Amino acid sequence: MRPNLSYNGIQMIFLRRLLLWIFLVLTTTVSHANGLELDLMPDQAPKLADVAVIAVAKLSGQKLDYSPASLKIIDQLVLGFRKEGNSAQDINKTLIVLGCYVGEVMVRNLGYKWDNPTQKEISIGFDVTGVRGKNNAISNPIGKVFKLLENGQEDSVEFFYSVFSKDLSELAAAESGKQ
Repeated sequence: MRPNLSYNGIQMIFLRRLLLWIFLVLTTTVSHANGLELDLMPDQAPKLADVAVIAVAKLSGQKLDYSPASLKIIDQLVLGFRKEGNSAQDINKTLIVLGCYVGEVMVRNLGYKWDNPTQKEISIGFDVTGVRGKNNAISNPIGKVFKLLENGQEDSVEFFYSVFSKDLSELAAAESGKQ
């Protein structure tokens, strides 16, 4: 006989499995970046995004397909972790992997690229691998996932993406108007 699990019980089981999966996949080389335990090079981020896709599919049956619409799933997962009282320290690696997924959605759909911050960007607080837009500005999708956990829906990654996609379309319109 199967025990009757509540929605929160199922979420907790999912979280534990996701954390175990990520722990087994990731190495533990660590540096300190923006308060995050993170040693991430730009070429590693897409691989970590793939870990998010596999882990979410195996553990929840939800499909992350690198579409902007799939970011709603990331919002739901992280807000579920928040509701359960998880801290960023408790699920650090999970949040990093989910942040890599958010960044990879920006790479695949907006033409961004993974990059390390310049010395100038480091001096103003961008001290972690992020995604760089065509306008050469860097964005921190990993940090945004941490903020979603900390602050809730006001830091939605789905909204974060929409802001950057709007900026990109406005930039394209401005460029075509100059020609």
